[in-house]
Amino acid sequence: MFRVPEDYYQGINRACLAAYHHDTGLLAYSFMSNHFHVIAETGDPYGYIGSIRNGYNKWFNNKYSRKGPLGYAGFHAVELDTLEHILEGTTYVLRNGVHHNVVSYPSGYPFCSTRYYFMKDFGVHGQYTPIISWKEQREFLPWKVKLPPGYLIDKSGLLIQENILQTKMVEHYYGSPRKFSYYLNKLSGEEWAMLNIESWMGNKIKDLLNNEKLIGKVNRISDVDVCLFIDQWLKNNKNGAPYTTLQHEEKLSLALLLRQKMADPGQIARCLAISRDVPENLKNAHDLGRSRKCPS
Repeated sequence: MFRVPEDYYQGINRACLAAYHHDTGLLAYSFMSNHFHVIAETGDPYGYIGSIRNGYNKWFNNKYSRKGPLGYAGFHAVELDTLEHILEGTTYVLRNGVHHNVVSYPSGYPFCSTRYYFMKDFGVHGQYTPIISWKEQREFLPWKVKLPPGYLIDKSGLLIQENILQTKMVEHYYGSPRKFSYYLNKLSGEEWAMLNIESWMGNKIKDLLNNEKLIGKVNRISDVDVCLFIDQWLKNNKNGAPYTTLQHEEKLSLALLLRQKMADPGQIARCLAISRDVPENLKNAHDLGRSRKCPS
């Protein structure tokens, strides 16, 4: 669903722009390779999420020359109706990178909003180079999109979040930088999620979260690294064609090479759009069958 940094930035930007157009307050988010979470104050959750997904789906399909929907047909929403639930839900989202063993600490994950709260208290200063000209902005935004008042985009392609996120509201809920740090460092990964989130989300969301798990060890090769490796091979061998043009034997060869680089079978399956059984069963070059050549 999200392969390389540009894809993640597109997803985040669309969440921000959809919030503006649907009169929604965006409080927190975390975008993982195969799903995303948002905490939002809205009277139109279906319109808001639909706007994010439909716009991003079209952009992704156009970029990678593919057809069809991304992810599940629907989405699951939980109303956070007490302060306890708000803190638990927000903390779960902000800790999602840790929960899925992608990073060892919450603010280390670059595609979530964790680092934008209590910035002054923690001595954090955002360094940006805003893009002002309409022509430069077109490299990252659809031609028909006009940035709302006060919205700026950095040269990386990401909207500058301090102008958009409802950070003051989130800081109010936590109360202090110390309490914020306490919540984000209470327990790690699975244990914290089972005790504090999945206990009240219900069986439906438990099943959904189980399907989304990104199992692995912290500091392993990331999904982004795997996708960038695949894209570099495509650049070197297929003139930069999208991953959707890979033939079955080419996918097998890349899967074997990625296994040798210690990529997890689940990562390889996600990034190559193949069954997880394929990389799990690849053990040596003999498993490639009729594949004639392993890419380098």
